[in-house]
Amino acid sequence: MRRNTSAGLKGAYCKKTPPVPPAAHAPPARILIVRLSALGDLVFATSLLDGLKQAWPMAEVDWLVQPEFADFLRSQPAIARVHCWDRKAWAGLWRGRRYRELWRTMAAFRRALRARDYDWVIDAQGLAKSRLLAWLAGGRRRIGYRSKEPLGFLLHERIARPVEPRPYTGKQIAGEHRALVEYLSGVPGAAPRLASLPLADSGARPAVIALAPFTTRPQKHWPERHWAELLRQLVARGERPQLLGGPADRAAADRILLASGVAAQIDDQVGRTRLPEAAAAIASARAVIGVDTGLTHMGVACDRPTVAIFGSTVPYRSGARAPLEVLWLGLDCSPCKRKPTCGGAYTCLVDIGPAQVLAALDRVLAA
Repeated sequence: MRRNTSAGLKGAYCKKTPPVPPAAHAPPARILIVRLSALGDLVFATSLLDGLKQAWPMAEVDWLVQPEFADFLRSQPAIARVHCWDRKAWAGLWRGRRYRELWRTMAAFRRALRARDYDWVIDAQGLAKSRLLAWLAGGRRRIGYRSKEPLGFLLHERIARPVEPRPYTGKQIAGEHRALVEYLSGVPGAAPRLASLPLADSGARPAVIALAPFTTRPQKHWPERHWAELLRQLVARGERPQLLGGPADRAAADRILLASGVAAQIDDQVGRTRLPEAAAAIASARAVIGVDTGLTHMGVACDRPTVAIFGSTVPYRSGARAPLEVLWLGLDCSPCKRKPTCGGAYTCLVDIGPAQVLAALDRVLAA
């Protein structure tokens, strides 16, 4: 007989379940990780996946994610099943005031998740929407992070994220997920880990140095002129760089290649690889150079020597298995995150020159 995991919203609110020591719990048979986006955060969250599978190798670990990242997660053999939450479809029903259809969609989604009869549901995002989705999934034990977001009462347990003060010298990659692994298993978590497809399946040619110049926010971009100069110098040294990115990065890639003057000697894969194929290309590279973006974090997760260029965001400085160099100037205005105060000067990135990046590359390759 299937165990009844359903509980009403009122019941979840009124019942305040105190944290239970990990040893008091039976080993989980099925676990759901709720981490919906974005690529870099999904890469970080594979630290959870690796830690859970090491602690409970017989457990089935599923993942709930937005559709655009589903293929990437399906390429990971440690994930038993990938569920998709179609945020855009739900939002469209809401905006169109098609409330009855939205309710039926939510009910069907809830039934599909609860049919898996999860022992644990882990909210690895800490947002109101991820907490709601975790509650819809059921689970006898729902765990997540403390945050200012609402609906925290839908989780049974919440743990604090580790806080690293400036100058962030001890900040580990995926530190919050490593802490959660330790909370659940008693064993410290490790760096993110990705299994990659064989490169022969990807259509991308082997790269010596993989470059990840593109990200979603201008305050995280290293200047295009610096990328062009870096390409020139890499080619002059006899390297064969590979440029990686998505379809939306095509125009910026064309500008960089044109300015470099060595476009014919660059393996340009921007917009030509899916995420699993990009991971395969990164896994085959001698080293990875990139900004604070998902493809750069893949370099760490694939155990590649990595040079990461940070400016407006908090840098991780340690915790990788392979050699890692993080370039971050630590200006007084940094990290500004989503609220730059420099008027578009982005000095925190402009003042990191190609020579510094090449020196860091030499160090990680030598290590």
